[in-house]
Amino acid sequence: MRNKVRRIPNKRVTKNAKIFGGVLLGAMTIVILGLGVRLFIIAGGSVDGHNLNDATRQAFMAKQIVPASRGKIYDATGQVLAENTTVYDMYAVLDKKATRVKDAKTGKYVAGSGHVVDKEATADKLSQVINMSKEDILKRLDKKAYQVEFISDKAQASKNLSIEQYKKIQAFNLPGINFTPHPSRVYPEDSTASHLIGTMKTDEDAKTGQPTQYGFMGIEAAENSVLSGKNGVKKYDGQTENIQASKTVENGHDVYLTLDSGLQNTLETRMSELFDKTKADSAVGVLMEAKTGRIVAATQRPNFNANDKPVAPKLWANLLDQNPFEPGSTMKGITLAAAIETGKWRPEDTYQSGTLLIDGKKVVDAFGQDQGMLTYREGFWRSSNVAFARIEQQLGPTVWRNYLEKFRFLQSTNSGLNGEQAGIMSFTYPIDQANTAYGQGISVTPLQMIQAYSAIANNGQEVKPYFVDKVVNASTGAVIKQNKTENVAKPIKASTAEQVRQYMIDVVNQPTGTAKEFDLRPYGYQIAAKTGTAQVAEHGQYLQGLNNAIHSVMVLAPEKNPKYIFYLAVKQPKVFPDPTIQTTMNKVFQPLMLQALNDSDSAIKSKTTKQTVPNVMGQSIKQASDDLTKAGFRVAVVGSNGKVTEQSLLPQQKSLTNQLVILTAKGNTHLPDMTGWSLTDAQAFAHAAGFDLTWSGSGYVTRQLTPKDQLVVGNSKVAIELKEKQ
Repeated sequence: MRNKVRRIPNKRVTKNAKIFGGVLLGAMTIVILGLGVRLFIIAGGSVDGHNLNDATRQAFMAKQIVPASRGKIYDATGQVLAENTTVYDMYAVLDKKATRVKDAKTGKYVAGSGHVVDKEATADKLSQVINMSKEDILKRLDKKAYQVEFISDKAQASKNLSIEQYKKIQAFNLPGINFTPHPSRVYPEDSTASHLIGTMKTDEDAKTGQPTQYGFMGIEAAENSVLSGKNGVKKYDGQTENIQASKTVENGHDVYLTLDSGLQNTLETRMSELFDKTKADSAVGVLMEAKTGRIVAATQRPNFNANDKPVAPKLWANLLDQNPFEPGSTMKGITLAAAIETGKWRPEDTYQSGTLLIDGKKVVDAFGQDQGMLTYREGFWRSSNVAFARIEQQLGPTVWRNYLEKFRFLQSTNSGLNGEQAGIMSFTYPIDQANTAYGQGISVTPLQMIQAYSAIANNGQEVKPYFVDKVVNASTGAVIKQNKTENVAKPIKASTAEQVRQYMIDVVNQPTGTAKEFDLRPYGYQIAAKTGTAQVAEHGQYLQGLNNAIHSVMVLAPEKNPKYIFYLAVKQPKVFPDPTIQTTMNKVFQPLMLQALNDSDSAIKSKTTKQTVPNVMGQSIKQASDDLTKAGFRVAVVGSNGKVTEQSLLPQQKSLTNQLVILTAKGNTHLPDMTGWSLTDAQAFAHAAGFDLTWSGSGYVTRQLTPKDQLVVGNSKVAIELKEKQ
């Protein structure tokens, strides 16, 4: 039998445990009391001097950014050149866990909800709307992913879809096809004056995460602060808006340009033909009102369509005021003015043409051609470099440079575009100084050239070219800023300017004149002109040949009291489709200038010919047409019944009389008689009615191959013939 062992309690351990328990209980009691006191203080609304009620209010305050609406850009007649729109990014949900949702009220499936069910049918429908084949769409729909976009190396087919594309796809009611909308900018006239109007970029605001648009070139950039406005802010205390802390949104203002839509359209059409036929490296053309400085038409090639794709870096430069180039012999008109003004011009004195040595360096006439002894007057109309190198020597470098500065070369015209260049000049040695007298060794912009020649056109008064006519508050219609003619210099006397124009007549009228191809006397106008041919330099050396030159022409029309100044430059044409490059260039100049001089609606006319456009929205077609006709406007109607829902010229704006106003209503559209319309009017009506327009010629409609009153629909094709006014 085993004996039981009796355990004796450890009195020391028991005592320590009691002590520890007591300490722990005491500590817990202190903590609980401390927390109670703290909670009592918090309940009073203040801690360490901070008001907790205010802190709580701040924590629950919400801030909402109210984005400003960007202003529109218009031409001088109120035609929209840039406006806001919404574009859509599309994506397809493939995950089968995403189920279709029914609308509680209608009982119908919510468009786009769920996942793609019938891939074949979905691909077939989408291929009808986006720029991607059915096969390529199917490849993306077969991927193992939650969702996919339709993007390839060739195109971002599901990005930036238009409202029309969005509506067409939504009408298919395809399961799993969803959209993300975001703001964008649209240019209704596509590539028209693209470098001048400019384009936009969209970035994400680092603070708000909201997409932010800003102008990145052209007027969009130069007038960005005016167009963009200022975002508003709505602040809330819980559910209630804090009015005092909120900030009202300031929408952007509208900008009206000086461009005349009819003249701009003719210039665009003719420049495209020239550029395509000559395969030139680049070309630029500009038409300015001589008296005012208003640019009524301007374009360049190559150009771009900001609606289609991002602008390539090589297209960023605006040739009107950036990328200065050597002008060649158009500078001789300025040299001639300086010589007449200083008494150094002796037109009947003679000189030996062909070649002139200056410090062992050669000045040569075109192709080194020796035409024997010539008078200086003949040297001007034949465009002799030797003659004008000699004139520069007679003037002296100090006097000649002074006149270059008087005509405001080597400085920006400040015409209203960002990044305008001043140009540079080589003027150290006698040969450099002589070269500048005939337009080599000095670089200029077209705006500098046309500004300088405005002094010759305006009897000595030089005016600044400008593009922005006015800035208008989009909400109230109030004119915020009205630009006007700015006289910037008077480098020569009126008598000098008159003499220069007389000698420029020789360049056109003489059988050996270099501008004889531009003669408008058969149409009743005497013009004054000067041509230019400048060699292109690469790596410090001038290239040889007509295809390595910049060919240009400067025209004042008409010669007596000129209304317009026209400048055209074509760089490095590779193909010469006509006997002379001047003949090719005249195909741009002649129709444009005849339209400008003959057009009774031209912007050169007095502002008294402008009328206020009545508001006819909501009226019957007949009443609206009668009101517009009484106000002095022409009318065309898209639709045939119901109330007017849209008018092409904005109500209450000032517009030239006899402008076409396109009204939109319901019902079928019948073709009007377009005889006498400008191409711009015909294109605007075709765009509004939705039919395809084709044309031949330029100027004004003389014949329409589709008869008046014929029903036109979306797939209709209408052909017209145009001719210049004689």
